[in-house]
Amino acid sequence: MPLDSLVHNPRNARQDLEGVEGLADTYEDAGVLQPCLVIPVQTFREAFPEDADKLPAQGHVVLAGNRRLAAARRAGLATLPVHLNPKLKTRLGILIAAATENIAREELKPFEELATIEELKAELGTYDAVAKKLGKTAGWVSQRRRLGNLEPELREALERRTPGMTIELARDLGKLKKRDEQLAAWKVEQERVARRADDPKAEKRPKAKKASRVPAQGGADGGGGAPLDDGAKSRRDACLLAIATGTGDLPRLSIIAAQVPVDPDEAVALAGQWLTEAAEGSSALDVDTLANEEGTDRQLAAALALALARCEIHLTRTSGADSAHARAYTHWLETHTDEQPAAAESAPTA
Repeated sequence: MPLDSLVHNPRNARQDLEGVEGLADTYEDAGVLQPCLVIPVQTFREAFPEDADKLPAQGHVVLAGNRRLAAARRAGLATLPVHLNPKLKTRLGILIAAATENIAREELKPFEELATIEELKAELGTYDAVAKKLGKTAGWVSQRRRLGNLEPELREALERRTPGMTIELARDLGKLKKRDEQLAAWKVEQERVARRADDPKAEKRPKAKKASRVPAQGGADGGGGAPLDDGAKSRRDACLLAIATGTGDLPRLSIIAAQVPVDPDEAVALAGQWLTEAAEGSSALDVDTLANEEGTDRQLAAALALALARCEIHLTRTSGADSAHARAYTHWLETHTDEQPAAAESAPTA
């Protein structure tokens, strides 16, 4: 379609069209490869009468591809490839189409995603319905909603990409209800970043990096503070990988874990360390928050970590003497990870 017949979506979730200059340079050389999603202006007017005065009388509104439209204009192109979807006529349908396109292409910033979720929630009524319409989990929606709880200083730090402020940290801070708690936690992270800046090689030392993959066990080392042997270290690396990737047959592992005598606090401590390493956060194990909208993804990761911790602590403590459970647990690891039993463990675990 001719560029002069296309207009930007007045409800576009993207507040800033960044990188238009660089995109325009590529268009001058290769043209536009990805079409924009458009609907007639009249259709948009009927769905959003409150925005009618922002649109011309005729033409088409770009629902997905507003940055492409801006870059095409900057590059001096005469036309733009588009996909015209005549089925998009309702307010809700238009909102969902624009949201899914932007989210799938990862074109939205964190607070733009939050604004999109809130807009859809106003139409659909519940956050569960929003997750379903977007093809996302309840946990995905819940994580983004936490950003709405951030104090203004922390919002600004995230938007400015202040060193140390990551999207993962921002979501964890958003779980803290009190302003003082959020600011105190952010101060601790800033101090950690400062220390790392003073010693930039500290996190690059091979020994330190290897140690971070096998969390300190806090008493789960077989008793008496004895160091873990190579077999236990290998298993625990495999456990961490399984948690980080969300792989494995959780029901089978849960049955095994439920039948081993392990100190609950010790299992929670080990599982929490693994969850922290896997970027899920040990708070996923907090019983007090299980009833809120933490989301099934984090809860599944927590359940997997806790089951693995129980099995691993029991095997480390008994050295495989409980052969039935040892066989079941090590078979699970071999099935769902790259873990292979050490030669010294072959007799009790075969």
